[in-house]
Amino acid sequence: MKKGLWILTFIILFTSGIVLAVNVATVDKTHKYQWETAAITGGEITDGRDLRNIRWGRHPEFERIVLDIYQGAYEEKGPAVSVPCYFQINYEYYPFRFTGTLMGIRARNAEFKEFPQSDLIQGIYSIPYLDDSGIKFAIALEQPVEYEIFELHDPGRIVIDMRAFTFHDPLPEVYSLRTGTGLGFEEMGQLKEELINIDSKNPRIIRAGDDSLFVEEGFYTNEDEARRRLEDLSFKLPEVLF
Repeated sequence: MKKGLWILTFIILFTSGIVLAVNVATVDKTHKYQWETAAITGGEITDGRDLRNIRWGRHPEFERIVLDIYQGAYEEKGPAVSVPCYFQINYEYYPFRFTGTLMGIRARNAEFKEFPQSDLIQGIYSIPYLDDSGIKFAIALEQPVEYEIFELHDPGRIVIDMRAFTFHDPLPEVYSLRTGTGLGFEEMGQLKEELINIDSKNPRIIRAGDDSLFVEEGFYTNEDEARRRLEDLSFKLPEVLF
């Protein structure tokens, strides 16, 4: 079965030569903001947790998202936990967004929604994740931000603080290989796994302007490089329309 149409798309990416870093979340706020792409990890490895609430608030110098973690599974709702579940939050460029992976989650009573009162956040949407003991989501941003990610205990919460940030360096051109929209939810997750298995460096599932999702195989610094990869994908994934 044909899975979709790969499109060679011209986009702009803010890079400035940044290399992805992995940091451990602090406990409580430390007022240490950063703007580089990074992965922030924290919490504890556990199971039977519920993402009960997602709360947004505006503060004088920043906006805040809070993820409230409770005990719970499927139809059962338990009390708040002392330490949040294990999590990884990534900050990404183009499109500017946070992606979050929460492990040990067996229920999601929180609503993924838009934030029309926010100057920085468009909304939160679900990303296909092929693991029934976790969830993955994205926080779509209106613009680049400086951010601080930390956890709170008693009760366990994950907090993302952000404020507007402006790049001053020239913006390099890159080329992105993307599917068309219209793939099934699990189908996108399976395709992403296939791409990882054939050495795609950073396949992503992204929301389009009409709220549909598509898979991005990766981006490249010039068109020739992108077209060579497109030919390679046509050979390695013949079931995908190119």
